[in-house]
Amino acid sequence: MTRQTVKDKTHFLVIARGSCAELRTQIYIGMEIGYITSELGKAWLEETREISKMINGLITSINQTP
Repeated sequence: MTRQTVKDKTHFLVIARGSCAELRTQIYIGMEIGYITSELGKAWLEETREISKMINGLITSINQTP
């Protein structure tokens, strides 16, 4: 959060949200090929969903700040 402008902060949070989505894709692939167990994969998928929600909340909060 050391970026100077709201636009810059938002930009990096959007990138972080995209990275989280990419991780989710990799988890699905890992589960499909049997590298990650279903139980562990489901737990990680839920965590990435929660992290995405947190990032969305930060984006919303930052953009509403006067």
